[in-house]
Amino acid sequence: MAAVGCASAPAVSPERAIATWREMQVGPPRGSLPGTTAATLAAGDALTLEQAYALALANNPELAVVEARAEVAATEVFAARQIENPSVRVSNVGVDDSAPGRLGFNLGLRAPIPRPGSVRARVEGARHAAAGAQDAATAARRQLRARVQRLFARLAWLTADLEEVAQAVALCEERRRQLQARVARAVATDVALAMAEVARAEATDEVRKLRGELARTEAELARVVGPGPAFRVRVDRAQLDIADMVLDPTALTEQALRSRPELRAAQTRVGQARSAISLARVAAAPWISWAQVNYFFGPGPATPSSFGVGFAVDVPLFSLNRGKIKAAKATIRQRQVEERAEVAAIAGEVAEAIARAQRADARVLEIEQDLLPQVDAAAGQADAALVAGTLDVVEVLEVEARRVAARRLHLAARFERRDALIELEAAVGAPLSR
Repeated sequence: MAAVGCASAPAVSPERAIATWREMQVGPPRGSLPGTTAATLAAGDALTLEQAYALALANNPELAVVEARAEVAATEVFAARQIENPSVRVSNVGVDDSAPGRLGFNLGLRAPIPRPGSVRARVEGARHAAAGAQDAATAARRQLRARVQRLFARLAWLTADLEEVAQAVALCEERRRQLQARVARAVATDVALAMAEVARAEATDEVRKLRGELARTEAELARVVGPGPAFRVRVDRAQLDIADMVLDPTALTEQALRSRPELRAAQTRVGQARSAISLARVAAAPWISWAQVNYFFGPGPATPSSFGVGFAVDVPLFSLNRGKIKAAKATIRQRQVEERAEVAAIAGEVAEAIARAQRADARVLEIEQDLLPQVDAAAGQADAALVAGTLDVVEVLEVEARRVAARRLHLAARFERRDALIELEAAVGAPLSR
């Protein structure tokens, strides 16, 4: 044992952490990705949402920790089945008889005897703990998928919004050129030109802000996916399009109560508490704690009296284990209250997500039925008036800028609705039926 201890690596090593980080940065990703390979990923292949989620399942450090805990809890079931090993005991060594050469002693084999039902109760408790740890891993995977979906939806929104802002910058540039020409002809003031410059600078700053938000979102997605080679994402703007769906609060709440692993984990904690009370009750009864077979080694020949047996009985004389039993019962009541609280929390979470999704959907419909038709009609009338010569081109550009702003509002509302539905799917614990 001393040799093994001397050969072991140091427990704390900063260089080991640095080496691990470097290995994660340059090493190939773990696991296989649908439709791609580690080589294409290392070359900067653009990943879809499903491929990014598959890579996150393989590489995300937080998820790896939760899954490792689930593996440890699963091995505890086998440990709970084991009983203590027997022991060899040497006793009754006659010191005075050793000098004349008549040394004698008893050699006994002592084996512990488990109480009835104790092994089964330990195994049941370990099984409940393993099931709870597995449910925690399932919940972590569900939350990870929701994070990846949200980030992809945000990337789609920001990409589309950046295109709209680029068009707004182009309109500001054209408006500035028109005003510059008019100032040169003394038909416009320098104040109007200065305000056009302000509008162009604001639109340009909005472009820089959106690009920074895109970079931040991509960095967050890379952190969620986990360390490894750099990658690009394949942004699909169509994921902001949501088909009409009917949200039934009762059906969705019942589906969440069936699907959410957090509720199953709460129920397994109740089972663990019941196993604990079984162990406490078993420990309160008298029981033979161990049995022993003896053999006397002495100077004379072996006789039937050289063999013997022994045992020990635990007698509940000073303690009936009522304290542990009472504490175990209180723990059961606590776990049951926690289960009810988890049910209420999940139901409330689903109700809040449904309300948010309905508000977001109503806003999208309002923009599509009121704002967009109005601004499109105004733009059409402005174009017709420009052709007829009754409207100035600068005013037409202003109308077009308002049209771009309306489309940006529509994009933001569509992203809010998509994000709300992702949150609702995460609350339900399963994809929504469309």
